[in-house]
Amino acid sequence: MKVLLVVTWYNNFNQLSATGVFHYEQAVYLSKHCEVALYFPFDQLLDIFFYCNDEKGVKTYRTRSVGGRLKRQTSILRGFAKVVKDFKPDVIHAQVASQAGFYSIIIGKLYRIPVIITEHNPIELMSLESKKNYAINRFAYHNSKANICVSNDSRDRLSVLFPKESFQTIYNGIVNPVGLINKTNYRVPNKTNLAIVAAFYSKDIKGYQFLLPAIKMVKDDGFDVVLHIVGGGDYEEYYRNMASDLGIQDNCIFYSHCERSKVYTIMSQMDFVVSASIFECSGVSVQEAMLLGKPLVVTKSGGANSLVTEKTAIVVEKNSVEKLAEGIKRMVLSYNGYNEKEIHDYAFKNFEISQVNSKYLALYSSISRKKQK
Repeated sequence: MKVLLVVTWYNNFNQLSATGVFHYEQAVYLSKHCEVALYFPFDQLLDIFFYCNDEKGVKTYRTRSVGGRLKRQTSILRGFAKVVKDFKPDVIHAQVASQAGFYSIIIGKLYRIPVIITEHNPIELMSLESKKNYAINRFAYHNSKANICVSNDSRDRLSVLFPKESFQTIYNGIVNPVGLINKTNYRVPNKTNLAIVAAFYSKDIKGYQFLLPAIKMVKDDGFDVVLHIVGGGDYEEYYRNMASDLGIQDNCIFYSHCERSKVYTIMSQMDFVVSASIFECSGVSVQEAMLLGKPLVVTKSGGANSLVTEKTAIVVEKNSVEKLAEGIKRMVLSYNGYNEKEIHDYAFKNFEISQVNSKYLALYSSISRKKQK
């Protein structure tokens, strides 16, 4: 069986980036059981129209996405047709309905290839109040063989917005991080160490505007904490300056963008992990923290808080410095009471990549059989 992953978010050509790394990891793990290729139709740095090569063990296709809307759309469909003729997939697995999913459905209809969609886009970013955007998403969901959500929150909300379509949950698959941990020490001794793993691609979405003032409040209340901040992006300098303005620069360590092993090593040494987001479709760092056995403080951002349980996290209101500070203080006083093995086992059962991909493989097989009838 041949499976083509069509992705909306991925690193551009020759660009070092963590964007879409979970798509690459999914391709690697699926390739143990079937033939897999990955297609990124939206590459903005490619200097030729079409590209195909082996990238770190995954057959990868790219199409240049530049110019006006009509030019981009034409390039994507031309490139997609070349991919299908070369790879001959039995199943197309599109990531995000409104972009990769939309084009996948068109190509699937033209070449009679079944398509499934995994939705990673937060509803808050879908602009569904626009009739055009709503129609594009509805077209994709209606014509796919299965619509997968990466959290129960996303599933439930999309079911309300698109009542005639069917949605189910399969979580993002996470590589078990234990094997990637090295011996470098990042802990600050004699402090409570906590971490957030969230890129600065947006000024507001990840909730740093509430988290840093919350850390000041926690510090002012006599708690000796150090926040390890893992992630880079356009707004990192803005928040470095905010930490200095708040007088908590000694309570914050900024690491910028880090390779995966460093991220996991830092997280593994923390007392607990924080997710302060305003909204999330899921929450990869939340899943990773639990696979490492770490308890969490999580805001009610939708997807992220729907991943945790009472035995794995403290959930607080979003958009509130006070509530976030209160949750952090509660966790400082109680993290030793959480069962690390119990947290890990819960996460492994639900989020570990081989567990997740077994569900996708069963789905691919079912759809592929239908195609052959």
